[in-house]
Formats: sequence, C-alpha cells, structure tokens
Amino acid sequence: MRRRSYSLTNGMKTMARFIALLALIVTPLAHAGDSAQPCGDDIIAAVARHANVTGKVVSQDREQDGLLVAAACKTMPDEPDTTIAAMVFDTENRNHVSTNADEGNKNLQVIALVKAGKVIAANHSIVEEDAATAVDSNSYHIDTAPYWLAPGVRAFGVVFFSTTEDGADCLDTYANNELTLYLREGDRLRPVFGTNLFGFVTIKGNSCNFDNDSKLDSANMTVAMGKLNHGFADLILTAHVVRTECKKNGEDDCPDTSQRIVHKVFKYNGKTYGIDMFRTFWYPVSCSVCNAM
Repeated sequence: MRRRSYSLTNGMKTMARFIALLALIVTPLAHAGDSAQPCGDDIIAAVARHANVTGKVVSQDREQDGLLVAAACKTMPDEPDTTIAAMVFDTENRNHVSTNADEGNKNLQVIALVKAGKVIAANHSIVEEDAATAVDSNSYHIDTAPYWLAPGVRAFGVVFFSTTEDGADCLDTYANNELTLYLREGDRLRPVFGTNLFGFVTIKGNSCNFDNDSKLDSANMTVAMGKLNHGFADLILTAHVVRTECKKNGEDDCPDTSQRIVHKVFKYNGKTYGIDMFRTFWYPVSCSVCNAM
C-alpha cells in the first residue's frame, strides 16, 4: 500500500508540529496559479442543465442545502466566447454523512466547455470522499498553460486539491494537487494525462513523531512540453525535491538540508500519456522505507 497511517499516541504537541510543517510545505502549491476563478450564474446554470442537476443549484458556502460543492471557471485562451468550467454537484448523498468508512460520499464532477449559454463538450465522473479525499469550494483550479500536444492541438488542465481534515492520519506518504489534461473530441472532453503536482515521503522516522531525528522529502512538480514524437509532443514532468530534517534534540528545528531535481518523460501512445495521481519516480533509490511501499 502507498499510504500507511498510525494512531495518535504521541500527544497533541507532536501532531501540532507535524501539521505546522505540512502546512508550510503544502500551502504554496495549494494556492498556486491565478487568483479566484469564479463562475457566473449563467455558466453554473448551463452546466447544471447539461448534467440534469435539479434543485437548489447554489454554492454550499452560501446555503447549507445548496447542491454546488465546488466551481472554477476560466476563459479558453484564444476563444473569448468559450469558458472552461470545473464543477462538483452534491446530488447522490446530499445532507448525508456516511457512518461507513468504506462507503464514502459521492459527488458528480463535470468538466465542461460552455459557449453561448450551452455546454458544447464535457466529461463526467464521480468524486468519492473518504479519509484521504475531500472537496470544498476551493478545490479546483483551471490551468490554461500552453499545452500544445501537437500542431493545432491544445489541451487544458484542471487541478484538484483535496481538503482533508488536519490530524486525521499520520502519513508516511502523501500526494495532492492532481492535474488532469483534457483534449476536446467533438462533444467529449478526454483526459490524456494525470499526475499529482505535490507529494512527500518520510525517509526516516514516522510522521506521528516527526521532530524526533526524522527526514522527509517533499516534491513540487511542473509539466513542460518536450520534442515531437510521432506527431505528439512528449511531456516532461520535473520534480523539485527538498530534503527536510528534524533533529533529535526535541527542539522545533527542522531545516531544509538539500535540494535535487528529477525528470521523467512521458510519450503519447495514441490514446494517453498515462494517468497516475501518486507519482513516485522522484523517491530516493536508497530509501528502504520508500521501496517497501
């Protein structure tokens, strides 16, 4: 298994230190990119109609029984009359809190292109909330970087940030900020690449007692375009890895001690570059804990 958890037996002081460290690592990327990307009421209504969502289609931040869990919108580059929209609607388990950890809560995710008040292309999927995945109004970001996958073929990205509760688990490994690249094919949006843009792995010690002679590697990842290969560009995923070490003296002393950069190239196989939201290519080869996961 990639994720392992530990019971909170080391006291709230230790957990608070770990949460503070995690917040420093995660926050910069969680709020990266443009500022808020609000959706107009007309765009929300168009996507809801397309997805057959009926009822109170307003943000849950505004009204408790609203069906709109999350939304982000941005104008398509070079097409000012087209809007990229990413929305999640709470339609299956509205006002229901699961008592079964394996059941989870399901939300309808709709990625759509909207033009002249109508959805012209879309992708539907289900987001299941559990101990590691949670959705709120700030979970989505539209990425319109110039992803020219081939001459005349441009993809766009949607980044999902899971807002799990602090202190729910002590994790040896973690991944977040899930980027998915979409291509339009007629009235469909097809995902062609997926990766997490942030991750960490505990090299030494464990995250429930991270201030006790422990080491952690964290990575922020970026995507760049590579050379053309059989008509489609390669994708280059670059991990900027930072080593953080906490000393054994019990003090709040956890400096960054080293940095390294790791690259991985992905080639298009005619359908996809591959989708994996838990990339481990940047894990250190010498890490026995990493290799056991």
